[in-house]
Amino acid sequence: MQNAETVAGWLERAAADGCAFVAFPECGLTGYVFHDRAGLAGAAIPASGPEVALIVETCRRLAIHTVVGLFERDGERVYNTALLIGPQGVVGSHRKRHLPFLGGDRFADEPGGIEPSVFDTPVGKIGIAICYEIRFPEVVRTLVLSGAEIVVLPTNWPAQSHILADLFTPVRAAENFVYFLAANRNDTEDRSEFMGSSQIVDPTGHVLVHAGTQTGLFAAEVDLNRSRDKRIVFESGEFEISPFRDRKPGTYRL
Repeated sequence: MQNAETVAGWLERAAADGCAFVAFPECGLTGYVFHDRAGLAGAAIPASGPEVALIVETCRRLAIHTVVGLFERDGERVYNTALLIGPQGVVGSHRKRHLPFLGGDRFADEPGGIEPSVFDTPVGKIGIAICYEIRFPEVVRTLVLSGAEIVVLPTNWPAQSHILADLFTPVRAAENFVYFLAANRNDTEDRSEFMGSSQIVDPTGHVLVHAGTQTGLFAAEVDLNRSRDKRIVFESGEFEISPFRDRKPGTYRL
């Protein structure tokens, strides 16, 4: 419950600063580093539990939206889940499908279903992927083709993963003409060090906000019309490219 209370406190600060949407790191409610299935299952919490209820109530009271991560217990199964929560409750969830052989993901269950995790909210159409899924360009492209205007990536990037923050994050934004929010932790859990580098990146790949190794609330204003325009216009009527219009999906199969 302590982690949920911390999340609620940051939501209070965000609302006071005028933020409409806040993203938190992967598995922020439960922790990420586990060494066996029993430890993971013991720490996992249900989406109907008091921790999530506290965040739902906080979002309702503050009229704010958030994405929070947890290892979610659902019967006998455990998923690495990100919940999208707003004033009306849980709007939707994404269960991580691409599970690397590290941390609690080694013992988590792979979810069924293939529907893209894209949800319509008053702050925009939000698509969700989790951590390792940034390495699969098909994931973010599918979210954007399904209407996402903002892609949120809760993550637990370790200190060895600078390439993901430095290169993959702006590239995923620019190649998909989408706002990209990466929320990472900057602390240590069971000798695993996490590097921070939370970011807000615009649809051209320009980093609007980079948290570095700091702990804090980092915000930017966004214009979602920039996510909706999938063109690059150098000179109107003379020099324009439209990578989404010019896709040829029929030629991409192996």
